[in-house]
Amino acid sequence: MIMNEQEQAKILLNNEIQVTDWRSQFVGQTGIVKGIMADGRTLDIRLSNGCLVFLDVTLVREIQEQPKLTKVEQSLGPIANHMVQDGI
Repeated sequence: MIMNEQEQAKILLNNEIQVTDWRSQFVGQTGIVKGIMADGRTLDIRLSNGCLVFLDVTLVREIQEQPKLTKVEQSLGPIANHMVQDGI
């Protein structure tokens, strides 16, 4: 599915972003999208350093949270575990 800039801006609203385009002096910084300007593609962003900036939606990307994988001990149930242990 191809989204236009206005749809991308709506998705980014209230989400954490990172400035990714080298054309911006804020490249590499992260922030929260606080609003969308009337043109539908300019984002009002509060950067993590406290600065308020206006950037085009094409200069940023959403930060995706990495799922936290927890190591869970596998269990086959008390009867099966007992059978496995006896076989070892």
